[in-house]
Amino acid sequence: MTELDNFDTSDSIADAPPPPASERSRAASIALGDTKPSEEPGTNWIALAGLIAFFGWLLYVGWIYFAIALGVIFMIFLHELGHFMTAKWTGMKPTDFFIGFGPTIISWRRGEVTYGIKAIPAGAFVRIIGMNNLDPVAPEEEHRAYMNKSYPRRMLVITAGSMMHFAQALILFVLLSSVIGIGFLHPDYDSSGWVVEEVARPDDGSSTTGDELGLIPGDRITSVDGDETAQWFDLLDAVRTRAGETVEFEIVRDGEVLVQTATIGTAGEGENAVGRIGVAADFSGVPEIQRPGVVAGVEEFGQSMWGTLAAIPRFLSPSTLFGLVTSAVSSDSAAEQDAERPVSVVGAVGVAGRTADTDWTFPIYLLALINCFVGIFNLLPLLPLDGGHAAIATYERLRSFGGKRHQVDVAKLLPITYGVVGILAVLGLTTIWLDVILLSS
Repeated sequence: MTELDNFDTSDSIADAPPPPASERSRAASIALGDTKPSEEPGTNWIALAGLIAFFGWLLYVGWIYFAIALGVIFMIFLHELGHFMTAKWTGMKPTDFFIGFGPTIISWRRGEVTYGIKAIPAGAFVRIIGMNNLDPVAPEEEHRAYMNKSYPRRMLVITAGSMMHFAQALILFVLLSSVIGIGFLHPDYDSSGWVVEEVARPDDGSSTTGDELGLIPGDRITSVDGDETAQWFDLLDAVRTRAGETVEFEIVRDGEVLVQTATIGTAGEGENAVGRIGVAADFSGVPEIQRPGVVAGVEEFGQSMWGTLAAIPRFLSPSTLFGLVTSAVSSDSAAEQDAERPVSVVGAVGVAGRTADTDWTFPIYLLALINCFVGIFNLLPLLPLDGGHAAIATYERLRSFGGKRHQVDVAKLLPITYGVVGILAVLGLTTIWLDVILLSS
């Protein structure tokens, strides 16, 4: 995810005079991964060669992976562009605009801003002077510091990144529904017209429950172990709760009812084990969900935003973190990984690439979902996320009255910031590692 740079976060809740530019300022910068501001323009040829090699490898793997990676990078760019442009519009002084992290590949200066590209295309940052009391500002530039601007201006700048994500998601959903003309499927829609589109087979060539049943395109499973599955989500629920069980399936093929017995496959292990039969559905015969138009896209945007809000507590839960660390340390194979675990951008790109051949619209849909998640997650009221800066600005506004402006001492929140950065690092490193194992299996 991206953060508004000058990652000098960490806040407190008490009036505090600005401290001198000391080790506290340096500690805040290190804690939040801040880069050296206002780098001298130049080109790092070794880092450039590495980045070219990375994108060359993506092209070798498949053009769709290359295209999806570019889409994610463009998404990140727009996030930072939102911060940058609103900072300019509100009279603040941005000094750096970089895409990526790590060693600088190339940078150039235009006016008072240094622009550039870094070697690791996994984020971006914009640096604005005077983000908090640990960021000393020259007296002649105090009027352009973030912390000295009005509350509405600070909130506009700090939330602009997430607003760009929401705008991208809405545009993509509307594009899918009105221009491309696809419908969206939710549990509350009537999906009784679904049929089998294909039987998905693992890369290792092993058979699935769908193979055992001999399913072919056009078949429809109407019951599992006696439970009716007229709706697609009924089938998903019936299968998920019967991992490893041998049950009866009722199948309708060309108007004829077939009854067959098969063992439901298993994904994950232990408490995380869920049933899988390896079947993809075709919803072209479901007119109720084929509702192309702007309204359908807007509705899907709302549903996705709500779904993301509901998923974040589980995403950050101790059990999720423990499960990720355990799986990463034991280097779980693809078959052993929890099917419900969070995935990184690497995993998302992999999923989109694998499904693009059968559904070229899915990568677009997935990019819209990523925008929803990143936009909401980045607004959590924790530093170094944008939401942490927004929480500080709001707290300062509520505590300022009688002509006296309250200012938070961010140094007092450094321990909390270290903890948040640690959690984000665990999430990022473990999901990326597990996704790499999954992609290479």
